[in-house]
Amino acid sequence: MGQQQILLIILVTIIIGVATIVAVNVLDSRFTVSNRDAVRQDLAQAASYVQSLWERPGVMGGANRDFNTMNVEDILRYINVPSSSYQSGDDTATNENGTFRVEIESETELLIIGEPDSGPPDLQISVLRNPETGNWEFEVSEVEE
Repeated sequence: MGQQQILLIILVTIIIGVATIVAVNVLDSRFTVSNRDAVRQDLAQAASYVQSLWERPGVMGGANRDFNTMNVEDILRYINVPSSSYQSGDDTATNENGTFRVEIESETELLIIGEPDSGPPDLQISVLRNPETGNWEFEVSEVEE
């Protein structure tokens, strides 16, 4: 009778251990997905802000319809970053979701790249003002390194 009880205790211990490992893996994957979604949201918010900056005249602190005249610091300042964590002159901005940087491609296109806290791959949003149609085009993609 004692051997059956010991075997039962060992079996229950193994089942509980496996269930714990599965639960930890499920929670970790949910954190990763949630963090990547939050970075996508921050990128979309920044892209929306950039659109309004591009349209705004230079005398009002805007880009005067040319991304090359934009101050990268102005874009980074508005990526949902607490003012205490962003310092003037920084080329990156960090919030609770990740680290962000901006690359200006041309007068009508720029990239905002987000590095999620959950790890690679990085995400980027391409913000493009189509000169033919006058419409804004946004594309979120993963950055290949």
